[in-house]
Amino acid sequence: MRVAILSDFNGPYGSTSYPPALGRSVARIVNDWRPDAVLSAGDLIAGQKASLTDAQVRAMWAAFDRDVRVPLNRAGIPFAFTPGNHDAALPRDRREARTYWEAHPPALTFVDRADFPFRSSFTLGGGTVFVATLDAAGPVVDAGQRAWLAAQLASAPARAAGIRLVLGHLPLSGVSEGKNRAGEVIRDAGPLRQVMQEGRVLAYISGHHAAYYPGRLGTPGQLGTPGQLNAAGQPGGLNVLASGGIGGRDYVGHPGTAHSTVTLLTLHPAAGRATFQTVDADTGQPVQTSSLPTRLEGLGGTLNRVNDFR
Repeated sequence: MRVAILSDFNGPYGSTSYPPALGRSVARIVNDWRPDAVLSAGDLIAGQKASLTDAQVRAMWAAFDRDVRVPLNRAGIPFAFTPGNHDAALPRDRREARTYWEAHPPALTFVDRADFPFRSSFTLGGGTVFVATLDAAGPVVDAGQRAWLAAQLASAPARAAGIRLVLGHLPLSGVSEGKNRAGEVIRDAGPLRQVMQEGRVLAYISGHHAAYYPGRLGTPGQLGTPGQLNAAGQPGGLNVLASGGIGGRDYVGHPGTAHSTVTLLTLHPAAGRATFQTVDADTGQPVQTSSLPTRLEGLGGTLNRVNDFR
């Protein structure tokens, strides 16, 4: 099955319009790719500013509804997401996000939606793919969330799925130059990473850094099959997909590399494998994996580029 990855497309604070590249990306998803679902790692609107009024926040959700959710819904493509800092960092933003999504719930097969829209789990493809979304709009993913995620990954629907994915807004390690600092990555991410590795998660999909990068977190000596022990008796490296965004940032240590992206992730549940096809959202040209830096040394650990997830 196939899922499109579309994240971080908010405009300036309070904006009720989106960059033209978003419209082109939605059209590509609806007319060309026609995936089974869209997964988003957040920043759907341009909130997180205390001076914005309730009416302004509602107007931004109305713009999202008009330009993203409705076109996808008409095409029969559900939109699944994790909240970003611009969607759900402030109490008022969280209230308005909950109001909007409770009125427009995505057509998903939920396993747990008790804390929707901030945290949930669901299946795709008739149960062949299991997805959990974390409330990672900020840098702290606490013990309570880790325990919840561990329970989700141990549930019968997760065990029955050939592929398990986790969505969270902030990454486990720095990807882009402008965001590679404390507060912009998940703090003390080791225990969370361990939960995902022990739960045999194929990939952690994040946003926030607006730089597309498929990688494996860990040094070469630590790499191995996710969910299995490597030669040192430790869990193998964890696949991560930094989802990019509309309006990109330079990679850590690589100036002049920014570009907007949208990705099609093809999932092979029977093989426990995924491949990706990424397009520059401004030019429409393919983004070749071989053109990306072979390694990123970001806050939180080393990311090594991979050609697919397995």
